[in-house]
Amino acid sequence: MSYLRRLKGFIEKDYFDFERPDINLYNFHPQLRILLIVNGIFFNNRNSRIRLIWPGGSILLCMLAVCLESMFIYHGLTTKDYSFATECFCCFVLLGTMPVVSLSVLKNKDNILDLIENMNETFIYIRRLESKYRNSFLEGQLIIWKFYNAWLIFCCIVCGTFFMFPVFVLMYQSLFPSLDEDTTRPLVFPIWLPKLDGYSTPIYEIFLILEINYCLIFLQTFCVYIYTLFHILLHFYYILHMIKLDLEAIFDDIDESVALLPHRDTRRIEVQKILNGRMKRVVTWHISVFKAVEAVSSIYGPPLAYQVMFTSIAICLIAIQITQKLENGILDIRFTMLGVAACLQMWIPCYLGTLLRNKAFGVGEACWNSGWHQTPLGRMIRQDIIIVLLRAQQPVTIKFPGLQSIQLETFSSIMTTSYSYFNMLRQYS
Repeated sequence: MSYLRRLKGFIEKDYFDFERPDINLYNFHPQLRILLIVNGIFFNNRNSRIRLIWPGGSILLCMLAVCLESMFIYHGLTTKDYSFATECFCCFVLLGTMPVVSLSVLKNKDNILDLIENMNETFIYIRRLESKYRNSFLEGQLIIWKFYNAWLIFCCIVCGTFFMFPVFVLMYQSLFPSLDEDTTRPLVFPIWLPKLDGYSTPIYEIFLILEINYCLIFLQTFCVYIYTLFHILLHFYYILHMIKLDLEAIFDDIDESVALLPHRDTRRIEVQKILNGRMKRVVTWHISVFKAVEAVSSIYGPPLAYQVMFTSIAICLIAIQITQKLENGILDIRFTMLGVAACLQMWIPCYLGTLLRNKAFGVGEACWNSGWHQTPLGRMIRQDIIIVLLRAQQPVTIKFPGLQSIQLETFSSIMTTSYSYFNMLRQYS
């Protein structure tokens, strides 16, 4: 039980000093730098060629795997082994995502570093504000930390399931052999080689090592990719919340009668400076949200476009694979978890996209509800208020050429398409 308490304390950051004066993005989220290093993003020696070793090797291995899976799919279709072809196509889609993510991240290295540095500066600035802002913002950062741990555990379980499957079967075949049992050695993914037995030594060992590496690459790609995406989006979601808090208190502690004084009156000038300073912070934060979402669209647009194009097909084929096994009285745990992962990796960005869009529209509502039209002070910043109101009508969404906005409507469309494909294939199978 002590280990569980420690784990709970770690996840909830019970041992972290939230009052420390040097708190920033990097010591609150130490995993951010570590995970980005795996994707070839160095924070100190940014242009070091060493950073390309692991991502470059991963990309080459994945391209090799995509070529092999293409050959396996062709073999499955020509021999009418559709179960084999279906499983290989699922692997083809998953393995094809990894080079797209890695290349997109490496290409936009500077954009990522600038975005993370901007998040750190905002983190430090809000940390120094009054407790209303600081506590609310740190609570949001704690939620991001908990989501990261939940996502990491889930990804490890999925990859561990695929990784341990051949290990357990090999142990069983070694410890409990029988003469009449099929002792074909298992692999993580099925293979076929022309004129060669892919399950004989040393070919089997080579492919087993390769496929275990693919599991690790899958873990580091999807775990880091989805985590980085939801960390950035949630960070700026809480920035929008800070804007709403600012707008709710825009006229607090200011005497309304000052607005009736002459323009050159000293008291009026001082109040004007205070209101301009408050609106400047609102506008600065609001612009930073739009810039951040634009940066996310340019960085993660290609992998998101790939996901939108192929996720419906992948989910359909995974469901077909699970259904065929269930008809034979077998529950395929690996593909069940893979299906859940395929749905989650599309649902998370879509849900966060909708969350961010609605929160951004909420800024316009908070701006109107600030009471600027009910107080004489509103005349002093009327132009600024109108600009914020107009700006808040623009939807904050992730967009990319050829890609519809990433929101829950997109996820619903993908799942509907997948279900239609599933019904069509079931009729002809």
